[in-house]
Amino acid sequence: MKPVILVLLAAGRGVRFGENKLLYPVDGVPMYRRAADLAMRLEPMVRKKIVVTGYEEIGRELEADGFEAVMNHRPELGISHSVRLAAEAAEGTEGGICFLVCDQPWLTADTVRGFLEGWDRSGKGMGCLAFGNQPGNPAVFGEKYREELKKLTGDKGGRQIMNRFPADVFFYEAPEKRELQDVDTRESLRGQSRDNRNNMGPL
Repeated sequence: MKPVILVLLAAGRGVRFGENKLLYPVDGVPMYRRAADLAMRLEPMVRKKIVVTGYEEIGRELEADGFEAVMNHRPELGISHSVRLAAEAAEGTEGGICFLVCDQPWLTADTVRGFLEGWDRSGKGMGCLAFGNQPGNPAVFGEKYREELKKLTGDKGGRQIMNRFPADVFFYEAPEKRELQDVDTRESLRGQSRDNRNNMGPL
């Protein structure tokens, strides 16, 4: 398959969580580190790795692992701001852009690998992970949608683009619903399910 640009979104403040959830350990490993390790296991299908973050310490650590750190000092502008920064940082590099969020600690590298391979075979311009009728993250956008990504505003991100071009979206079924679950509160870490439709990361 054609390699993609992998973007790790790590700029959220974790207001509902009560502290910086990116640093919160799950099974002894901070959530941002779990996501970064997953991203690194996807090579060689990755052409370039980018982390968009508001935390200098996260940026410095991941630069040592081969990520390009892009600082987002305005997280209050919503997830679309991080998506736009990533699309701008991808300029000059060929390939689709795959967005990963840091608060899906149960997502596996095998699932993401299968998703990207399936998207590549599908010929669709966009794709996302799903379970049943519920779309989720990660999400990938082909090169033809880069300008669309740069125009996003607010806190809904790439879902706006997918809604405009639904016939060009590939859905990949996750083996477990848990892989799509994002952690916004301590209760979600204790296994309590919740509706993710209002907080879909780049979607």
